[in-house]
Amino acid sequence: MTRKKILLTGAFGEVGIETLKELVRRSNYDIRVFDLKYDSLNKINRKKIAKRYIKQIKVIWGDLRNYDEVLTAVNEIDVVLHIGALIPPAADKFPEEAWKINTGGTENIIKAIEVQNKKPRLIYTSSISVYGDRIKNPKIRVGDPFNPSMGDKYSVTKIEAEKLIQSSNLEWTIFRLTAIMNPRMKIQPIMFHLPLDTSLEICRNTDTGYALVQAIECDELVGNIYNLSGGEKCRIIARDYLKANFKIFGLDPNLIPENAFATRNFHCGYYVDGDILEELLHFQREGLKEHFDAVKECVLTSLKLATKILPKRVIKNYLLRMSEPLKAIKRNDEDLIKRFYGTREEFEKLPK
Repeated sequence: MTRKKILLTGAFGEVGIETLKELVRRSNYDIRVFDLKYDSLNKINRKKIAKRYIKQIKVIWGDLRNYDEVLTAVNEIDVVLHIGALIPPAADKFPEEAWKINTGGTENIIKAIEVQNKKPRLIYTSSISVYGDRIKNPKIRVGDPFNPSMGDKYSVTKIEAEKLIQSSNLEWTIFRLTAIMNPRMKIQPIMFHLPLDTSLEICRNTDTGYALVQAIECDELVGNIYNLSGGEKCRIIARDYLKANFKIFGLDPNLIPENAFATRNFHCGYYVDGDILEELLHFQREGLKEHFDAVKECVLTSLKLATKILPKRVIKNYLLRMSEPLKAIKRNDEDLIKRFYGTREEFEKLPK
């Protein structure tokens, strides 16, 4: 039996690496990966990561913005798993590059597929950020309208990429990924963009990679869009999610005042049609308990010791310096204040 030839873009990113691991684990595919050797925006040297898998995969180093390099990668492939993208916070910091990579890169993938004698199937990972702020209406379905949040340049690139795919003559499937959680994630400034009242339905990175590989053999998916999420056992309110993580890190769950967090213009919710994809791919294997257990295993003993030794005010000040919403207030940046809080008056009403 002929082994399917799979092209995986963005193979060494957060989602890509779990997808690659699952492809390698199954050992029944010819795997070709396409990625940058070195990502100057995110300071990542992917060549070091690739060495772990060099005997099981063929690596083509290239750039989604370069059509000729994309064409070389796509030639004689059966299925393209197109995961590669510039994601937040880099996508918000470099919106022009995000457009070139996420939208322009997808256009290059489509063009390269269209010139093949045997056109490969395209499986594309979009984002639930296309639905925008859903704090007041957290129940989300695929048919809901696009409504990108103010300042969310990343979601706009994904919306336009989706439109390009749907207008093509390819066999395609689009997955709108929820918040994909890696237990090794660090505290980052983007955490403060997340309103505390947000309804979260996460999906573990391992389950996401598993789902994308499962999709290769599922023809029922062709021509459809799905919300890819973890299901009911992965649902939690943002403030409870952050408090649970703070406890694991040995921090006071109430250390950071509420006014450090934005109150609007993010995304996420509960995906009431997520069971449709689960029935087809059977990927929702683990929930919040397994995720938090994995986080506990990843937290360094030295870090937990540091949080016990250092004064609370030192830790608090360090974390507050990450808050871009608070920086907007200090700088009197009206555009960002509107994005994060609505008005300065609304900010003043928040618990300090």
